Amino acid sequence: MQPPDFPPPTIAVVEDDADMRASVCSFLRQRGMQAWGAESAEDFYVHLLRGQADLAVVNLGLPGESGLSLVRRLAQRGMPAVVLTARGDVQSRIAGLEAGALQYFVKPADLGELAAGIRSQLRRTRIGAAHAAMPWHLDASQRPRLVAPNGRAVELTTRELELLGSLMAAQGALVSKQALMQVLGASNAKNGFHRIESSLTRLRRKTLEGTGLPLPVRAVFGKGLVFIQ
Repeated sequence: MQPPDFPPPTIAVVEDDADMRASVCSFLRQRGMQAWGAESAEDFYVHLLRGQADLAVVNLGLPGESGLSLVRRLAQRGMPAVVLTARGDVQSRIAGLEAGALQYFVKPADLGELAAGIRSQLRRTRIGAAHAAMPWHLDASQRPRLVAPNGRAVELTTRELELLGSLMAAQGALVSKQALMQVLGASNAKNGFHRIESSLTRLRRKTLEGTGLPLPVRAVFGKGLVFIQ
């Protein structure tokens, strides 16, 4: 699911061929993105001091610092990059991807495919950022709910709220079968944990259907459950 209310992404096109650079920037703007160009890695660094970029499209055959070096630097900084280059041999592809490029396009590439690839990579980056910014949490107000990182929520029964409350309170640590049964007031070990497993199965299904995300609860065989943020 695409998180809402994101502004148009800004793309830096690092390409020494002026016509190619202008064409790619123009096409990306037509597709609803913001774009600016740089003729070299050094020029890119200067532009980045005055502005910003969400992703860089990099030609490997740059003058001065190589495009491969630039891709590697961007990967170290956590900025996504895709390669657009005339180098179509296997060794260059491998080198580009190993340097940190998320995708590799060979000229003459279809610009529609390039734009789609850029959007795909930004979608993944932004979803990951949204998930990191807002972890799973419980809303125990009038109608108890489990709220997912994407902001969608599912209502909980009393048993589901008690189960998730004990798991999330452990902050990633294992909660044993015995502890879970005590929380839920189950006296018989076999039947008690069967009730927990049944509740968890229903909760997994409900969470996936209601939020589009899988419930991050891992069963450790024979020991208990872990809620993984």
